[in-house]
Amino acid sequence: MKEAVHINKFKTVGISISIVLIILLFIAFFEYIILRIIGFQYNSLLDLVLFFILYLFLEIPLAFITDAIPKALKSVGILQTSKGWLPFILNTALTFLLIEVIDNFMANIEIEWQGSLIFAMVTGFIGWKLRKDEDEPPDIDSEEFKEIDNKFKPKK
Repeated sequence: MKEAVHINKFKTVGISISIVLIILLFIAFFEYIILRIIGFQYNSLLDLVLFFILYLFLEIPLAFITDAIPKALKSVGILQTSKGWLPFILNTALTFLLIEVIDNFMANIEIEWQGSLIFAMVTGFIGWKLRKDEDEPPDIDSEEFKEIDNKFKPKK
């Protein structure tokens, strides 16, 4: 019985990792096509793989931060909506700066800044459109925010 439990856990983990890897490969392939069109040059396949690994693993945590900034500003009342131009500008700037930093540190990768900017604007626009249907975060003075806050307060 214990062996069946271990096999089921192994299958679950294996399937989960496979799904994540397939999604990451699809994203990398999509980005590879776009970058190739806009003048992305590399010396070897290893350099290309390293570039995409660096880009994906640096972009994911930074994207969480840039996605959270407009939502936090909306919650505290500084912005009226978290879906305006600010998320587009933040996402575009993040992508552009990340590609430029990786380009500067990797001698075997070369991409013109104009190509980086075009790629950043395209991915920023796609991300902006995908987030269009997300729910707005609650305002800090709303009942919904108070209910969420009460869930995280320790019980006395």
